[in-house]
Amino acid sequence: MKCWQCENEARAACRFCGRFVCKEHAKTLPTFVAMFLGGESTPKGLVVADAIWCGVCEPQPEPIGMPELF
Repeated sequence: MKCWQCENEARAACRFCGRFVCKEHAKTLPTFVAMFLGGESTPKGLVVADAIWCGVCEPQPEPIGMPELF
């Protein structure tokens, strides 16, 4: 695969959109892997601090409603 931005050999895929990027264009962002209820029903999240990000896509900070799916 080739890098989305420069056409050089890709080294990783963006965790958020799937675009492939080379080492020069790869960036990182934290992402949730799982959410669960811990002791006393306290919400907890399992986070990866440095997931690969292409730097092009725009992961949304809040969930987006999709009522048309119901």
